[in-house]
Amino acid sequence: MQVLRKAFTQQLDEIVTAFVNSVDADQSLIEVDIKGSIAHATMLTKQGLLTEPQGENIVAGLNQILQEYEAGKFTLDACFEDVHMNVEKRLQALIGEDALRLHTARSRNDQVALDLRLFVLHQVELHKEQIKVLQGALAKCALANLDAVMPGYTHLQRAQPILFAHALHAFMEMFKRDGERFADLGKRASVSPLGAGAQAGSGLNIDPHFSAELLGLNSCFANSIDAVSDRDFVAEYLFAAALTSTHLSQMAETFIIWATREFGFIAFSDAVTTSSSLMPQKKNPDPVEIVRGKAGVMLGELVSVLATLKGLPLGYNRDLQESKPPAIKVAKELSNCLAVMTVALQNLTVNGENTMKAAADPEMITTDLVEYLVNRGTPFRQAHEEVSSLVAWAREKQLTLSQLPLSDFQKFSGKFGVDTHSLFDPIASVQAKISHGSTGTGKVKELAAGKYEQSAKSPEE
Repeated sequence: MQVLRKAFTQQLDEIVTAFVNSVDADQSLIEVDIKGSIAHATMLTKQGLLTEPQGENIVAGLNQILQEYEAGKFTLDACFEDVHMNVEKRLQALIGEDALRLHTARSRNDQVALDLRLFVLHQVELHKEQIKVLQGALAKCALANLDAVMPGYTHLQRAQPILFAHALHAFMEMFKRDGERFADLGKRASVSPLGAGAQAGSGLNIDPHFSAELLGLNSCFANSIDAVSDRDFVAEYLFAAALTSTHLSQMAETFIIWATREFGFIAFSDAVTTSSSLMPQKKNPDPVEIVRGKAGVMLGELVSVLATLKGLPLGYNRDLQESKPPAIKVAKELSNCLAVMTVALQNLTVNGENTMKAAADPEMITTDLVEYLVNRGTPFRQAHEEVSSLVAWAREKQLTLSQLPLSDFQKFSGKFGVDTHSLFDPIASVQAKISHGSTGTGKVKELAAGKYEQSAKSPEE
């Protein structure tokens, strides 16, 4: 590495050169780096620090590099350490001496902080759109299976009958919060550090607010030290990504369980399953399993960045370079996971016969029995105890609750009437739920007529 070392008596050791190099990660930052440089050059021209011809020459050269990058003709050279020096050297080769003026009132410290912010903001917008598409796939699946009844689970034990659509709506709500979380962090990340310099600002007449405006950012920095050392936005981005991936993992795990022969609630098409190298009968949900695995990877990247940040003194430190690869890696991983889970949903079918059979387990109606007694004046705790005793009685007799005669029910509560056995209908159970946000058929179909249908519409619609 031969650049920026006129004050040094030795060239950087080759091993050290390779060690400090960041071009592998920086490849993903070329476009935003050029965008930032165009804004900087435009600001310098406005402030009279560049002449009009100089500014126009620099911007034209930068646009040419951008075109070269888009055409696959510009890649980073490791001998120039990072994206910033690569662009600068290419610009010098294209336009000559004017390129040497571009770095006026700018450090690589504020430059890389800007690049990373612009990169994160772009990813935030991408993820928000991908989440909407995933929610749409969930909504379409819910609409196609509005009448499917299944067991709901707590502690992975059968709990109460619910609608399949209600289960999918739970995931829709998770991803709704994820989208909101990305949108919220985007507001805080939309701050330009350009003009902070290395850490103290500049003695030249620059206009950081104008640079921020050109870049479409909400504001510019308030403190030059914080501007170059702040990586809160990276940590926030990685947290939002890790939590989104956690929700994807929870959905993946749920679908994997439901797709087993033991459950048989859903099936994935051949488009999203793989075969076994040994067992010909196997259809494995490998893509969905990998989504589950990627959640751990993304969580690890969040922890790595937080661990790096917690030990730094005030100001820019080269340790911050290690915040770039996690952000770039997670952006790719999360984007892929959102896309794969969307495709998986589009290739999922529900076995309504199996879900209904499982939902017909009489013991899942015990809460309905409790509420039956409550509606007839029994205090809740008393009703709960009476039904619990009834369950124990049925188990002792090795009978299901629905097989017990009414006389057995009345041994535990005289308030059980001739309509008691009608409660053992899973469809009636879900229809009976009337509270806000419940699995009640009416409530779910109400959502289907609004939220589901709206979410299921393609962006073109």
